[in-house]
Amino acid sequence: MKWERDVLMNAMKRFYAAALVLCMTLALTAAVFAAETAFSDVDESAPYAGAVRWAAENGYVNGYSDGRFGVGDNVTRAQMAVIFHRSAGSPAAPRAAGFSDVAATAYYVDAASWAADWSRSNGILTARADGRFDPRTPATRAEVVSALYQYRRLSGGETPAPTPDPSDDGKVLVAYFSNTSNTENIAKHLETILDADLYRITPEVPYTSADLNYHDSGCRANREQSDASARPAISGTLPNLADYDTVFIGYPIWHGQAPKILYTFLESGDFSGKTIVPFCTSGSSGIGSSATNLRVSASGADWLDGQRFGGSASRDTVEAWVNGLNLPAGPAAETTSKGESSMLNLTVNGATLTATLEDNSSARALRELLADGPKTIEMSDYGGMEKVGPLGRSLPTNDEQITTQAGDLILYQGNQIVLYYAPNTWNFTRLGHAGSTSASELRELLGGGDVSVTLSLG
Repeated sequence: MKWERDVLMNAMKRFYAAALVLCMTLALTAAVFAAETAFSDVDESAPYAGAVRWAAENGYVNGYSDGRFGVGDNVTRAQMAVIFHRSAGSPAAPRAAGFSDVAATAYYVDAASWAADWSRSNGILTARADGRFDPRTPATRAEVVSALYQYRRLSGGETPAPTPDPSDDGKVLVAYFSNTSNTENIAKHLETILDADLYRITPEVPYTSADLNYHDSGCRANREQSDASARPAISGTLPNLADYDTVFIGYPIWHGQAPKILYTFLESGDFSGKTIVPFCTSGSSGIGSSATNLRVSASGADWLDGQRFGGSASRDTVEAWVNGLNLPAGPAAETTSKGESSMLNLTVNGATLTATLEDNSSARALRELLADGPKTIEMSDYGGMEKVGPLGRSLPTNDEQITTQAGDLILYQGNQIVLYYAPNTWNFTRLGHAGSTSASELRELLGGGDVSVTLSLG
């Protein structure tokens, strides 16, 4: 487990400057300026263009002397410290940071010194185990989100609330058509992010490779897209739309538009009063008029603006988009659909933390295990970010790429229980989250060595 994560964490150090600045824009609630981008490598239509303008005008991130912003360049730990130091107003700091690899004349010495003091009290932008600041190494995604989260909290800003879990009063359906795995990839991200039901729109007559040969003007896809009345039949039973308040509709872009089978789907049900959120996948084309043209087939619905994704878009990318949507949602449930408690107690060093269990097969299996009585797990520290120990039996997994937060209870490899007190990104199964303590409080409670943690139902 340890070497696998070490390898991936090293690989994940390629984090792009434009993405970091976009995250800071959202977190610091900055205004987006309408002026033309001054950097030669920033496309005005790019989703991060406004963030780049804001960062440059406020002096948080400068471009290069050749007129580029460097949208694909890595962000080093030194640069990240400088960005946060500038955003804090460039406060004065002693130049005795104590880092053996930070020269007194380095451009980032003030930022590194400030970061050192900041880190000592808040556990962020920490030194390496050997006392180095390691300024030239690219910052990991975990380091970035940890620093951003803590900076927002410490500066008095509100940390982003997680996307609310829809209840029976705000159920979500993700309906999608995908002839390859591209649109399906995005749909499955939405399924896990929103705890939504998934429905694949399947044509009664499947599309063959010849049907999708766009170089052949007479192929089936080209004929359908050029025929305004084409409505390919759908196989199987349609979902009961009365069960849902919000419907996400996904599709690939075919000649700049949604495939005609999307019109079939929309015209086969009553979407009155529903919220519809379109999304599409394409190698280059934007969502354009494809979503607008679909609206006539469900005119009684409340349509939100859609989004185009690349087929390999990450869960984090999709979740960032979802978090910006104004979705209807019911109150969060305190119990499972069967009326069983969704709360879990974690007792460690005489203190009891309360965690909310996830609604997945893994958490349900853990609940069934604990129904026979409390379970004590002997945990060891790993990586300065977690306590991990064997459960003694295997549970079903629901792995996905996630970035942990302090208090996350994680299932690793089906039989290891992990309690995080610092962020990490990996393929995990989230079992629950204990959110009643801060990261520093949780770290202090768990201590620096081995610890016994007892799990019991709340």
